[in-house]
Amino acid sequence: MKEEKKTYNSTHERLTADGFAPEQALQVRAKISVSENGKCYLLATNGKEQSVVYAVDGYIVTEGLRCDKLVLVKRSAKDLAPEQWTEAFVELKGVNTSHAIDQLRQTLKKSQFKHPTNDDIRARIVAQSFPSNKSNPTMEKAKQEFRKDYNCDLRGMKTGQEDKL
Repeated sequence: MKEEKKTYNSTHERLTADGFAPEQALQVRAKISVSENGKCYLLATNGKEQSVVYAVDGYIVTEGLRCDKLVLVKRSAKDLAPEQWTEAFVELKGVNTSHAIDQLRQTLKKSQFKHPTNDDIRARIVAQSFPSNKSNPTMEKAKQEFRKDYNCDLRGMKTGQEDKL
């Protein structure tokens, strides 16, 4: 007898079913903040959406390259199907952006983070500093690759700089 494959309504539902507890539970927040080693990522919402934060590094993904955090924001109204989610992968870094790009790339490839309801996928590198005034060819090339291969918006941000939903 063939075993039925379980379907989930969202990445959040799948991670919960797989036994992963969020770092910040699913609830309405106007601002989502995640930090590590003095680096801070901020995401502003309109204050009506529910959001949840998971630790990826060393918790959901324990081997290989992986990013630090996953922020999920449910943008669809309650009981609306299919749900709509913003999925933001966050890497909190000192200065090594090329390593951060590799970590995000490997995390995006993981099947447990892929779901059709994730219609807004973002990858954020939060660093102490980025090369200013000169274009960063590594970052520019990665932005194009992420858009093409993962339908994902990759951006570098300074610590504490606010991202908007």
